[in-house]
Amino acid sequence: MNPTTPCHTPDELHRFVAEFLNLRIPRRAVCAQHSAPFDYLCSAYFEPARDLVVWAPRGGGKTTLGAVATLLDLLHKPGCQVRILGGSLDQSLKMWEHLQPMLESVAGDRVIGKPAARRVRLHNGSVAAVLTQSQRAVRGVRVQKMRCDEVEMFDPAIWQAAQLTTRSHCQGPGAAAADNRLQSGEFVSGADAASGDGTVVAGAIEALSTLHVPYGMMSRIVDTARLAGTRILQWCVLDVLERCPAERDCGTCALFPECQGRAKTEADGFLRIDDAIRMKQRVARETWDAEMLCLRPSLRRAVFPHFSEQTHVREQHPAGEGISLGIDFGFAAPLVCLWICSDGAGNTHVFDEYVQAGRQLHEHLEQIESRKWGRAGVIACDPAGEARSDQTARSNVQLLRAAGYRVLTKRRRIVDGIEDIRAALAPAAGDARLFIHPRCVRLIEAFRCYHYPEEDCELPIKDGRHDHLIDALRYHFNNVSAGAGVRVFAY
Repeated sequence: MNPTTPCHTPDELHRFVAEFLNLRIPRRAVCAQHSAPFDYLCSAYFEPARDLVVWAPRGGGKTTLGAVATLLDLLHKPGCQVRILGGSLDQSLKMWEHLQPMLESVAGDRVIGKPAARRVRLHNGSVAAVLTQSQRAVRGVRVQKMRCDEVEMFDPAIWQAAQLTTRSHCQGPGAAAADNRLQSGEFVSGADAASGDGTVVAGAIEALSTLHVPYGMMSRIVDTARLAGTRILQWCVLDVLERCPAERDCGTCALFPECQGRAKTEADGFLRIDDAIRMKQRVARETWDAEMLCLRPSLRRAVFPHFSEQTHVREQHPAGEGISLGIDFGFAAPLVCLWICSDGAGNTHVFDEYVQAGRQLHEHLEQIESRKWGRAGVIACDPAGEARSDQTARSNVQLLRAAGYRVLTKRRRIVDGIEDIRAALAPAAGDARLFIHPRCVRLIEAFRCYHYPEEDCELPIKDGRHDHLIDALRYHFNNVSAGAGVRVFAY
């Protein structure tokens, strides 16, 4: 097998990696619903490559696999431009450090000149380079493959800038025909892409990372990918474990609760079992679940750790009576309005939301009153809404009252309102008493992402995205909920 010969099939690709790089990459996932690490390599290599999100554990091989994918792009796709962008320069260089010895052993005679510290060019015109986490480094880049490693650490503005960097590459006499095949979604092997009939390499962005916290970049990227239909490849520590020897006693193994003996029959990875056991013994369960099992992000700094979509998100069909609105005012920041009903059993139901910036209050009211729920009985809002405008000499509260609304603006500490919401989510006795309709996607996101700063502080971070929705709900609890000593509206 010649290292410059492109691979036609996944079997050939797997053989290339084993023969030339001496790497053992699992082809079958151990956990149901997970992908095998080799699935990533196939998705990145065979054209038309698409945008990918890789959610994998610490030490799960994602940086090494990114380097392998880069090597294959350079060797088998002439003229391909690849950039490696890490969450920090150190992270970018980690992938580069994996790539350099691969290049020396497999393609050392194909590199033009002496490889620069962060850039390499091959005789076939392919180029790979490392980018730093800066607008200056990312903007203006035009490449086929943007490989983003540890995106959890990315600056959001850098991630947005990176979305505009990729361009498909077409050259050769048959490029137009090959491009038509790619546009139709037809499977094209590396050999087809590198043939003399034309080279077509699709532009694609890859995001590879662990997912640490629900309010981080990786969480946003995963949520966006799900909405857009972008493929998400997820694997955990079990999917990269070595085959467990038959003589090892499962009954005394620290990994048995999650493994259940599957490593003896299904595992075929590279991570030593003893290393995995030692890592598990060093960390808290929450860290292990988040960073190694990839079950869920850590809730260590979450304001509402007991919020569960399975428990608290459900459809309701409120009647047209007894509706109250929770409103947080804003102009540059969005105005948030929540439609809320409290039933006779003491349960609170949030069944609609409105989030909009850059409009005046009368414009917001037109949108709010156009909803099908009818006119609200009461509005609970921010006490700061009583301040008069310098332009109109009237306050938002006065304007609402002039429009015929009953407006309540009871002042309470932020921590007290948060505690009311917590008590409704997870009472000390009895079942949950706060429920959110699935259509309230921004409020559901806010419950997952509203968090405290790293330093000790009783007040959550005002991030400009999630705090406004929680504030609107908090004003309802301050003024309208049974716990605030105000009438409960029935529906």
